[in-house]
Amino acid sequence: MKKILLITAMYTGHGHKSISDALVEQFREFPGLEVRVIDGFELLGAYGPRMSKLYGVTTRYASGLWKLSYELSDGDNLFFKTGITGLSSFSLGRFRRLMEEEQPDLIVSVHSLFNGSILRLLRQLGLETPLAVVQADIVNIHKSWCEPGACRTICPTQEAYECSLRHGMPPEKLVKIGFPTRRQFTDWARSHPRPEYDGKRPLRCLMMSGGEGSGNLKRYAESLMTQTDVSLTIICGRNRRMKEALEEAFLPAYQDRMRILGFVTEMQKEMADKDLLIARGSPNSLMEGVVMNLPLIVTGALPGQEQDNPQLIANHNLGVVCEGPEKIPQQIDILLQDHCRQYREIAAAQREYRDLDNAKKIAEYLVGLMETNT
Repeated sequence: MKKILLITAMYTGHGHKSISDALVEQFREFPGLEVRVIDGFELLGAYGPRMSKLYGVTTRYASGLWKLSYELSDGDNLFFKTGITGLSSFSLGRFRRLMEEEQPDLIVSVHSLFNGSILRLLRQLGLETPLAVVQADIVNIHKSWCEPGACRTICPTQEAYECSLRHGMPPEKLVKIGFPTRRQFTDWARSHPRPEYDGKRPLRCLMMSGGEGSGNLKRYAESLMTQTDVSLTIICGRNRRMKEALEEAFLPAYQDRMRILGFVTEMQKEMADKDLLIARGSPNSLMEGVVMNLPLIVTGALPGQEQDNPQLIANHNLGVVCEGPEKIPQQIDILLQDHCRQYREIAAAQREYRDLDNAKKIAEYLVGLMETNT
């Protein structure tokens, strides 16, 4: 029996959990393999998960503070090194007990915050368990993703690979595979080829809230409802206050063209009958849209870790970038000009770019890596 200890984060935007879920789905296909998944913040004690839940509040309402902390920690500076040392000190006892209990053959981390601490703890305990890192960002790779002490670091894009090299990662420690997506999306995409949109009916649009506040969502929705004929579904997630505010603002006048939903478990079904995804630069949302062959309008990005994600989408012609709510009607008009020429080009580029087997390939690589190191 081989064992993998998979370290993720449950409450930092849910992107890390989506990645760990995608990998666990694939690990289950390997006989004789056991996987234990833990929230790395639990190693910090009772306050660790509470601290991780501040991510959503900070990125939504204090993005400037988030940007500052990101930039201060993105390098070989005192802030960065002190953080690793502090996390290691708080985690030592819990990590020792976890390793004694699990005795994993491989540790896999999908969250950058824990990588340096894990390597430091392993050295303190005199353990030689290898650490593999699966990056969760697609362009702007934070220094904490790049630990030469990890046996391998898996990059989701060429842009992430090149950024990791700039951080000084040895090329032999890096491998580019792709961004892992859960099977609910990849299985649906395999079995339900998307019909080509011909422009003969109004667009059906899906807008995701992500880390944006309801004010920005409201402005985008207002622009779409008053200046286009699209139908619009808005996913608010667990933000109940946002959902209620949008319902009050729009449903009395636009209930025939608008749906406002809370947390959705089968997002692939919402994407399946839509023609356009409107979302900020969250890598998970963007890559799920690409897997589902759903052309994208990217409305912005979280400073720091997401800032260049919209440009990646534009560079690969996977979607377009919208500079503000007032621009989105014009952007939709451009997509649909000349018998939907740009829209169709984007859909074709997505089919060329996507790989429905990324999660499977990463799992296979990690299992092979584990066998090589034993």
